[in-house]
Amino acid sequence: MWIVTLGYAMFAVYGLIVFLEYPLLPYFPYATLELLEHGSAILILGGLLAFFIALTRN
Repeated sequence: MWIVTLGYAMFAVYGLIVFLEYPLLPYFPYATLELLEHGSAILILGGLLAFFIALTRN
């Protein structure tokens, strides 16, 4: 069950990064925030892999 929790946590962190992108624009350069958002998309891949691992273990 901890694998599924880890997968959901990765999706949640990605959502938080996307959500905070616009409020942080006055404090960080646009290019930095855009790089962070697109770079954090790897969390989606990690979440999907965690779900596939959880499915194959049963």
